[in-house]
Amino acid sequence: MSRLNVLLIRPLLEQDELVTSLELAGIQIYRYPVMKIEPVLAPHAKSKILDFDHYQIAIFVSRTAVRLGVDWLENYWPMLPVGVRYYAVGKATATELAERGICAESPQTTFNSEALLALDSLRSVAGQKALIFAGKGGRTLLAEELQKRGATVDRCELYRRCIMKDSAGKIARLLTDKKLDLVAAHSGELVHNLLAVVPAELHGALCRLPVVVPGERVATIARDLSFDRVLTAPSAAPEDMVSTILEWYSNKI
Repeated sequence: MSRLNVLLIRPLLEQDELVTSLELAGIQIYRYPVMKIEPVLAPHAKSKILDFDHYQIAIFVSRTAVRLGVDWLENYWPMLPVGVRYYAVGKATATELAERGICAESPQTTFNSEALLALDSLRSVAGQKALIFAGKGGRTLLAEELQKRGATVDRCELYRRCIMKDSAGKIARLLTDKKLDLVAAHSGELVHNLLAVVPAELHGALCRLPVVVPGERVATIARDLSFDRVLTAPSAAPEDMVSTILEWYSNKI
């Protein structure tokens, strides 16, 4: 059996369960990120933290949002205010909160904004205030839907996502040498960034590779960007991405 070679393009994580799981399965991982995360020290973020006791709902959209947001909270709130309900969009985000001593509610199967909004405790939020810990830009569905349900929603933007071109040459060489079997992309923005850093003359070779993405929304973006073979994992959870990759690989061989 030949070894599967996977290009992973998301920002580097100190502890990456996806990488660990794929390596245990004997898969070669090329970790060449096309995005980096930069903290944002914005005055508006501090004001939201100082007013944190005015909110009844706190939503964290990513592990980065937890790390940066909870650091801010601990600086100004040695004891967190009572009466705040905490939510996490994904399982890894909920785990990160738990490691910081915060119990958060999160979806049990599908890990995205739609699944979070389907939770019973977020159906009736009229008159409540919600604070979303997130990065600059990104999806607006959470805020828009909670506002439709009668909540007042603020965003605490703690970081920005920037395109990263440091690995462009390495990715180009992998494509030229035909060393890749599959690309793993965790968001539509990552797919856009990948095409932006790869030379135009290699776009054909890139788009002929299978790409595994979390959920139909990102799959649609990949198809619209001319990827021929899009593998749709149920979510961005490591176990879902890994099982989708391994299922495709078993069918391939």
